[in-house]
Amino acid sequence: MSLAERRNAPQIAPDAAVTAAGVTVAYGTRVIQRGLDFTVHKGDIFIIMGGSGCGKSSLLRVLMGLVPPAQGTVYYGNRDFWGGDSAERDAVMRRTGVMFQSGALWSSRTLAENVALPLEYYTDLSPASIRDIARFKLAQVGLAGFEDFYPSEISGGMKKRAGLARALALDPEIVYFDEPSAGLDPVSAARLDELLLQLRDTLGMTVIVVTHELASIFAIANNSVFLDAKTKTMTARGDPHDLLRHGPEEVVEFLTRGKGRGSAS
Repeated sequence: MSLAERRNAPQIAPDAAVTAAGVTVAYGTRVIQRGLDFTVHKGDIFIIMGGSGCGKSSLLRVLMGLVPPAQGTVYYGNRDFWGGDSAERDAVMRRTGVMFQSGALWSSRTLAENVALPLEYYTDLSPASIRDIARFKLAQVGLAGFEDFYPSEISGGMKKRAGLARALALDPEIVYFDEPSAGLDPVSAARLDELLLQLRDTLGMTVIVVTHELASIFAIANNSVFLDAKTKTMTARGDPHDLLRHGPEEVVEFLTRGKGRGSAS
């Protein structure tokens, strides 16, 4: 790194898991979000929130390493993710897990076989060891005894848990979730929130979630960023409970379903 690059490099917090530094998200010439600066600290449950069409999932894809930012970069710890080569990025991505909105389970494979997939692809473990780990991961999410079930044989909430078990297969330091509560009834969604808190506390992992579900935001988040569709940039960051009391008006409107600041007292 040159002297000029060192001078222009952002200050990375000692406990930073992921840092967005001047990130602009765009598709060609169409800018979705610009000038994003925030830090996800180790052990955070970090929420990316905002109204429909503001670019939450697009930002998630940049953070996950699926698409590069139009400007700026993302740091994992103090490592410039997009400034490295593909081998370095692959090494970083293996420290992460992803739970997709639909669960994205292979319908022709059992739950244990679904969880085993990343282990088969990325490790040299024996088939017996892989089966043991798959059973353990399913047990961690409350699916002990369902190893031989197929996705069509379980409920929507159980599919989400199985998807989470697969995301945890390689013991990631950071796990990404895209609308984890989508399609779930309130009770199942609350149970999934409780599971995320439990796993964060027991495994020490960092969780980054895209969601617009207010119940989940207030139940699990300790840090967040709010993306505004009109200004195409972030207008607030921090604990949603603090933003509810002291955040900008558009954030309070979002967090109170349009009822306004008076309803938050």
